[in-house]
Amino acid sequence: MSIFKNNSIDNHFDAPNTGNPDFPGFVEAYLSEEDAKRVAKLLGKKDEGNPSTPDIDLESAMSDEEKEILEAVEEERLDPLKRIISWAKKYNLGNENWVKENFEFNDDGTVICNTSLELNSMTKPDFPKSIKYVAGSLFLNGLTSAVGLNLPKKIEWNLSLNSLTSAEGLELPKEIAFNLYLNNLTSAKGLKFPNDIHHLSLNGLTSVEGLNLPKGIRNLYLNGLTSAVGLDLTNIKVWGFIYLEKVPNNEKQDLCEKYPNLRIV
Repeated sequence: MSIFKNNSIDNHFDAPNTGNPDFPGFVEAYLSEEDAKRVAKLLGKKDEGNPSTPDIDLESAMSDEEKEILEAVEEERLDPLKRIISWAKKYNLGNENWVKENFEFNDDGTVICNTSLELNSMTKPDFPKSIKYVAGSLFLNGLTSAVGLNLPKKIEWNLSLNSLTSAEGLELPKEIAFNLYLNNLTSAKGLKFPNDIHHLSLNGLTSVEGLNLPKGIRNLYLNGLTSAVGLDLTNIKVWGFIYLEKVPNNEKQDLCEKYPNLRIV
C-alpha cells in the first residue's frame, strides 16, 4: 500500500523506486550510511573509491557476525513489516495489529506512520531510517545525543527533544507543522531549522551564537538568555511574541526600537 501518488506527499521524499526488490536504496532505507556500505561490501560490491578491490567469495569471507547481519537485512528486504513490529514492541508502542493499523509500507522501502509516537524511553538513537513521515507528534525526550539519529522528513504535529544539550548530529525534518521543543539545548550552532514553525521553544540557550532562526514563527521562547546582544531578528516574521524572560529591560527596549514590528516581552 502506498500514499505516494498524484502530487501529494511524494515530493517530500528523495528515495527512488526502481521496482527492483534488490535495489540498494531499499537496504539504505533501513541502515545508516556506514552500515549500508558494510552490507554492500558483504554483497561483493566493489568499493567505488577503490576500483581495484577484488571480488570476494561471500561464503568463505564472511564471519558469523557478518552472516547474521546479512541475513537480518535480507529478512527486512523481504518483509519490512517485521522490523517495524519488532521495533514497536521494543518500545511498548503496540503489537502487530497496531502496526498494521497505523503504518503504511511502500515498494521502495519507505514507511508512513499515521499516528503520534511517544518514545521517551529511547535513550540512544534508534528511530528507523525507513520512516519518512509521521502524521502526528514525535516525542524523543529521553535522548541526550542526536548523533546517529534519523528523523522523518515531515512531522505533521510536534517534535520534542527536550533532553538534548547539543545540536551535534541533529538534522531536523524539512517540515514540522506545529511546535519544536529543544528546551535543554545550550547552543544551536550549526542547526538548520525548517522554514516555518508554529512555536519554537529554545529555553535552554545561553548564547545566540550561531543561531539561525526560521523565517516564520508563531511564538519564540528564549527564556534562558541573559543577554540579547547579537540576536538577529532581521527578515524574521513572528506572528505572536518573542519571550526573553531573563534579558535586561534595556536590551529588550533596544530590540523593540530596532524591530518595531515585533512584539518582545
